[in-house]
Amino acid sequence: MREKLMQTYNPFFRNALSRDVESGAGVATYGGVAAKTLFYLLLTVVGAIGGIFLLVNNRSVWITLFIFSIATCGLISFIAILFPRSTMVLGSLYCLGQGLLIGVISLIFNALIPGIVPIAILSTIAVVLVVTALYLSSAVKVTNKFLSFLIMFALGVLISQLLIFVCGLFLPIDVVFENYGISLLFSAVMVFLVTLYLFFDLENIRSVVEGRGPKYLEWYVAYGLMFTIIWLYIQILIFLVRILALSRRN
Repeated sequence: MREKLMQTYNPFFRNALSRDVESGAGVATYGGVAAKTLFYLLLTVVGAIGGIFLLVNNRSVWITLFIFSIATCGLISFIAILFPRSTMVLGSLYCLGQGLLIGVISLIFNALIPGIVPIAILSTIAVVLVVTALYLSSAVKVTNKFLSFLIMFALGVLISQLLIFVCGLFLPIDVVFENYGISLLFSAVMVFLVTLYLFFDLENIRSVVEGRGPKYLEWYVAYGLMFTIIWLYIQILIFLVRILALSRRN
């Protein structure tokens, strides 16, 4: 039953749960997953600080690193799916690269709308804490119905994105992309979708730990959780920008 529930969209968890515990390798623990998640979080912060520093002091180098980061983050994620043992190294590189992107994006947005980045950070922390509290209290249970809803909801979002892209090919660009109400609604939907992923991430961590997964999967699941948290922060930041854009327009 639980194994079926773990067939989540997060590829890191899905692959991790298909691995067997190796003799003498030790087993995953909650403390180990928490420590490695914190390590990845610190690396992301270091990457963000580095990105801001380069943007302010050496834009030519920053542009090169920015392009390199975009090009390699997807490749790093793909390799990590295939080779879970490499996650300690690849996860570190991924968080540094994503941190660089986040730092630059945050600096630009905060220059346009002062104070928006602290609000986005606090909002992300609040969402993670609320999701954790709801999960631990069993107020929200990850069941087959939950999984079915997530599948349909994610497919709906994907189809909507494709429709918007197609409409953009035939309609004036301002009709498709400058409708602030539609943009705000779509951002809210994306935040909700990522929030659902967080519930699954927590369930997957519990399954790895209580299923006595091998020790190296601590890096694996921590990487998957950071993937979702970074995604959540970006979506919340975009959502806040669109709220302020709509309020100023009105």
